Amino acid sequence: MSTAPSKSVLVGLDQSDGARAAMDWAAAEAALRGAQLLIATAWSGLENEGPEGEEYEPNIADPVHRAATQFLEDAAADMRKRHPGLDVDTALMGDEPVEGLMRLAEDAGLVVVGRRGMNSILRALMGSVSQQLVAHSPAPVAVVPESTAPIAERGPVVVGVARDVSEPLAFAFAEAETRGVPVLAVRAWTLSNPYIASNQEAVNGIEDEEERELRTLVDQMREPHPGVEVRTQVEFATAEAALINASEGASLIVVGRHRRHSRYGLPFGRVPHRVLHLSDLPVVVVPN
Repeated sequence: MSTAPSKSVLVGLDQSDGARAAMDWAAAEAALRGAQLLIATAWSGLENEGPEGEEYEPNIADPVHRAATQFLEDAAADMRKRHPGLDVDTALMGDEPVEGLMRLAEDAGLVVVGRRGMNSILRALMGSVSQQLVAHSPAPVAVVPESTAPIAERGPVVVGVARDVSEPLAFAFAEAETRGVPVLAVRAWTLSNPYIASNQEAVNGIEDEEERELRTLVDQMREPHPGVEVRTQVEFATAEAALINASEGASLIVVGRHRRHSRYGLPFGRVPHRVLHLSDLPVVVVPN
């Protein structure tokens, strides 16, 4: 996986307000990276087939194609106007949105999609394009809420740091360096044995061990990113609660995907699933 600035920022666009918010954020991100912005939308009219499997275009296809092309061109023109000098390209996809975006994601440094309102987990994520991309994209996926709280542009990049997972931390350092902001590395811990809570010495020992491990992981990233200021935070809480608490005044949250392999489990881990639902900020989910 590469997050090099030379790779494009890919955004999936439809006519929803959420997708428009995602495109606005993606354009700003591409400008920060000095990367191309690739705006992609799907055209369902390309799926029709004629006799004996031969492809054909029904009468309605031409106006649909023209409308989709004009929709993309208008979006690209708007982004060029708002971000002078930004390299903007478009892709009209003939396949379904998930399949098309997954194909384009192979050459992208970041994929950006919108997220609907926060009324329920099912409405926000389950069965959506966003969920499928978060679960399977080869590139990091940024999920941008339709309605966000004011983003602190100079706020830190908050990253959840789990054991034996380095990719989210590496992404967070690179992103913070691009933005010229600090990294806030967060580690959460809970007690498997509730009786330990009454033993303050044992609790202090656990906190010290978590802090040492976090600092070791952070120090490994300092060499390739020496100019990035880093703060660490160890909290007795669930990982999602610690990340949401730390995100006040932040510019971005970064988490690992922690993909599940069980038959009935979520297609990605509990922590990114809950952070995506709870956060008012854009959240980047990094494959690991």
